Amino acid sequence: MTDYTKCPTHNLHKTWINNTKKAYLYERLSGDKVRCHLCPRQCIIPVNSVGFCKVRKNLSGELYALSYEKAVQITTEFIETEAIFHYRPGANILSLGNFGCNLNCMYCQNWNVSQFQFTSPDWIHTYSSNEVIQRAKKDNIEILSWTYNDPVVWYEYVVDTAKKAREAGLKNLFKSAMYIGQDALTELTKHIDIFAVSIKAIDEDYYTSFTKGDLLPVLSACEYLVKNHPEIHVEISNLVVTDLTNNLESYDKMIDFVLEKLGPEIPIHFTRFHPAYKYNHVPRTPVEDVALARERALERGIKYAYVGNVFDHEGLNTYCPNCKNMLIKRYGLKSTIVDMTGNICNKCGSNILLKH
Repeated sequence: MTDYTKCPTHNLHKTWINNTKKAYLYERLSGDKVRCHLCPRQCIIPVNSVGFCKVRKNLSGELYALSYEKAVQITTEFIETEAIFHYRPGANILSLGNFGCNLNCMYCQNWNVSQFQFTSPDWIHTYSSNEVIQRAKKDNIEILSWTYNDPVVWYEYVVDTAKKAREAGLKNLFKSAMYIGQDALTELTKHIDIFAVSIKAIDEDYYTSFTKGDLLPVLSACEYLVKNHPEIHVEISNLVVTDLTNNLESYDKMIDFVLEKLGPEIPIHFTRFHPAYKYNHVPRTPVEDVALARERALERGIKYAYVGNVFDHEGLNTYCPNCKNMLIKRYGLKSTIVDMTGNICNKCGSNILLKH
């Protein structure tokens, strides 16, 4: 466990003590220790120390969320940025990023905020829930997106703000690696409308070595969402990493999981990796590799498969699974509906997965 007094963010933490939120999911233990129940790590945290994520601290035998109401950036983007292609194509979202993470992926694409010790204090700003909602309303944005680092560690603020956002007529999108405890996930399903889930690989050893996490809780969370909450929109993404997961075995394991446990209608995005953090010795994933993964998924029965982090490619478009008619054309992050009415393919009349 991290000793708070030796944490690189010690001085920054000290300035936040009067602006924290008591955590929702934890238990007190003997000796003023606490056990955090937010994620599968179940960190046992001594007084004045933080857990793995570095943003949940034991203060006098109580667990506090230090990053409550603190964000590193709030930006307006397209929903496609989050690898969501079948929910309001082209919609603007208000993206909110935090810092800290309960994973430590060697190739993290957002390492300068997910690994809190690298987060500059100059990047951190304070926003109340009401300020976020008012900004979205002012800009005519109807979807809040909890993203960038993993919003699991921002749990209390996400839940509180998402509740108010729902009351204000807004939707909530949660982009996550879904390394989360069942109680936390159950509560989130009351407030989140869209889950963009990143599965790193279908390989337990891979998770242990390259993410410092575990695979089973991630897969269980995905199955729980799809089987128990059909009202929630779910799409899966897989970062295809050069020399790690850009191979047929990795593609097939991912495809098998989606087909067997989630269903062929769940969209999957195979996304290009670019060198980052501790994995800088290889080039970007070749476009041909993510294209092959997509083709293999379609051939094996996935109805909606895509490439990601590619600007111009047929693998960005949505096609009718029945007649292969192009329904939505994408160029970069711009989506244009070209040949469908509502949820219906204009060519063959098939009903398409698309939430407006």
